[in-house]
Amino acid sequence: MRLHQQYPGDVGVFCVYLLNYARLKPGEALFLAANEPHAYISGECVECMATSDNVVRAGLTPKFKDVSTLCGMLTYIDGPPRFVTPAPLGPNVTRYETPVDEFIVDRVELRVGERASLPPSPGVSVLLILDGGAQLEETAADPEGGPAASSLLHTVGAGQIFMACADTLITLYANVGKTTMAFRATQKPPPAS
Repeated sequence: MRLHQQYPGDVGVFCVYLLNYARLKPGEALFLAANEPHAYISGECVECMATSDNVVRAGLTPKFKDVSTLCGMLTYIDGPPRFVTPAPLGPNVTRYETPVDEFIVDRVELRVGERASLPPSPGVSVLLILDGGAQLEETAADPEGGPAASSLLHTVGAGQIFMACADTLITLYANVGKTTMAFRATQKPPPAS
């Protein structure tokens, strides 16, 4: 009824009969493979996706709905939602390991005065600062495993995005607000040999 009130006459209202309904608590995550339909009904979330050249809409939007492309690309695989189990990566850092090689997501949550480090990644990292603020230190990792090279300091705050180069250690020092929350999307590290 709520969707019908928000989008009267929109065919996307019927998705409630076809899609799983999942209510996530803070810190929980889902994985959706390519070409799997999904919709956010309410609330806020962080979404990370692999490189894509398209977004095909099925409904619940005033934007163009490309029905023929949508019908041709969907996987039509059913089953329960695939939850991603978060794992601690270090103090104040949680990692969301995905079943694909393209990306992982790390969550950092700090109180003022706390710090956390994100290990170097083989690819570019994108950090999204959702709340609070911090000093962000980026240090180039030494490929020989020796002492770290010089580092750069940046000030980051809520609503900002920061991009870090590959092989860069990132350390956040929370200094604004009650809690600083940030998410990093980056390339999955190669398997340990």
